[in-house]
Amino acid sequence: MWTSVYMTQSLDTARNMRVKMEDENILVMFRSIKIEDRAGEECFELLVPSAELKEALDIIISE
Repeated sequence: MWTSVYMTQSLDTARNMRVKMEDENILVMFRSIKIEDRAGEECFELLVPSAELKEALDIIISE
């Protein structure tokens, strides 16, 4: 099962965090979430397998 571990409005921040997790051999799913009522607003979400949640959180906390 995939678990959401990180959300941001910055595409660069999301990409950088994804690279850091992948460098530690963590599987990462990246997706964009658009808010329909607010044109131009978008969030980016990173998801990891539940089995890798602790490792992913350790990377996020260390940043």
